[in-house]
Amino acid sequence: MPVLGQSLAGVSVLRLDRLGGAAPGNKAFKLRYILARAQAQGLRRVLSFGGAWSNHLHALAAVGAELGLETIGVVRGGETPTAMLDDAQGWGMQLLPVSREDYRRRHDVAYQRELAQMHGPCLVIPEGGASAEGVLGCREIAALPGVDDPRWRRVVVAVGTGTTLAGLAAGLSRVGEVVGVAAIRGGDDLAPRVREALAAIAAQAGVPWHIEHGFHCGGFARADAQLRAFIPAFEHATGVPLEPVYTGKLLLAIHAQLAAGHWSPGDEILAIHSGGLQGRRGYAWLDPWP
Repeated sequence: MPVLGQSLAGVSVLRLDRLGGAAPGNKAFKLRYILARAQAQGLRRVLSFGGAWSNHLHALAAVGAELGLETIGVVRGGETPTAMLDDAQGWGMQLLPVSREDYRRRHDVAYQRELAQMHGPCLVIPEGGASAEGVLGCREIAALPGVDDPRWRRVVVAVGTGTTLAGLAAGLSRVGEVVGVAAIRGGDDLAPRVREALAAIAAQAGVPWHIEHGFHCGGFARADAQLRAFIPAFEHATGVPLEPVYTGKLLLAIHAQLAAGHWSPGDEILAIHSGGLQGRRGYAWLDPWP
């Protein structure tokens, strides 16, 4: 069935959101080796960073509870409580609000060391799980049945930190190309970050890859009129739920590239649905998906 007049007949969707577990989607892949390292080191506590609607903290709290780990979420201060943070606390996560000034230091090794000493012994996980272990975990997405298949002209994924894109680029060898759709405005540093992530695991991309920057819809977690119209239309036509932060922009980009003739309607395309549907609760214009 066409979506807003454009056929998506050649587009298939890999539903990572349906894999099950406490944190369905790409976040569980990102966390797999990170949390395995914490366990191997005998650490029972992990700490990471995120905003009030962070999918990363939500997943960390859920998986941590399953593994019997204590979790600490360093949350950007001054933000109102959210359903996501309520979930995280329900799974036992200790929330640590910090000022916006301190939160801007989240990538600072000295600040991370300070937090580890204050709340240790613990493993400090970078925001979003952006790490070598995160890339190795996301590389396993490429090994799922039917993903590394030469019939795919493109495998397309939303990009936040670039970790999932790097994992796919490292793990795929038979598809035409991997395309990332930037979910943030001004993501000029994303491509260098992907290259750095590949270098961190001593890997080279097995196929060409690039990032499309024209579909952020106003910026991270923002939704313009085009996205607000597209998501309900796509869901009505396909029955596949989306959210505005990542997956809505991903499918909008594919739709727009096909409609503009930049991509051929004869191309077979695999879209990676990275989950995050719990974030729909932050958008009053969307019904929460059951």
